[in-house]
Amino acid sequence: MNEKKTTKKGSYFLLNPVTKDKIQTIAGEKNVSQADVITEAIDHFYADRDEKYGVFKNMISDLMDEKLAAMQDKLQRIQVTGNVVDRDTKILLEFMNHYYLMNEFKDLITTEKYKTNGLQQAEDLIQKRIHKHRQKKLDYEKRKAQK
Repeated sequence: MNEKKTTKKGSYFLLNPVTKDKIQTIAGEKNVSQADVITEAIDHFYADRDEKYGVFKNMISDLMDEKLAAMQDKLQRIQVTGNVVDRDTKILLEFMNHYYLMNEFKDLITTEKYKTNGLQQAEDLIQKRIHKHRQKKLDYEKRKAQK
């Protein structure tokens, strides 16, 4: 071992005879003290532990990146859809405000008070479209899962 000489403190450990024989054998083969063998073994243990931690951390990071990529794509789609809906809603509000102003309406009749046949037809149409799009999405996801 090419380490700087440091002040060593004495310790007393009770070791299994087999472990003691192994330490003595390694010390004899490397021509170092038994304390240096134990120090090297402890250093090796910590280096190995840190390496395993790094590998484990990288595996988890890769897995998280993979899962987040799929989620980010879906979140981006939701954001784009939300922006389109928000824009369309604002346009409709502007049209409705203009229409209300130009016709000089005094009161607002809500759908709770009266629902026209046209509105009911529009709601039915939209509900059918939502159902159709949902079914298409489920079929797509089913085909994707089968691949």
